[in-house]
Amino acid sequence: MLGKLLLIILAILGIVWLLRGARRTGGDADRTSRAPQDAGALQPMARCAHCGLHLPQAEALLHDGQAYCGRLHRLAGPRAPYGRR
Repeated sequence: MLGKLLLIILAILGIVWLLRGARRTGGDADRTSRAPQDAGALQPMARCAHCGLHLPQAEALLHDGQAYCGRLHRLAGPRAPYGRR
């Protein structure tokens, strides 16, 4: 009798825990519906002239025909690639 009661209480706690977790994350169906329309679209990439990092061309800083990943690398200027120093 006590074992059945304990089992029922554990089952109820488990269900409540699962429901709270699903509500917190928004559920799988909800997450996929919020994805941007062009999330899978290919974007042109640019290579930082200073460090070689590849980043989306829309996020790159352009200066004198060169692409840079950030303001400090733009200020530092281009650097020779590894192996050509």
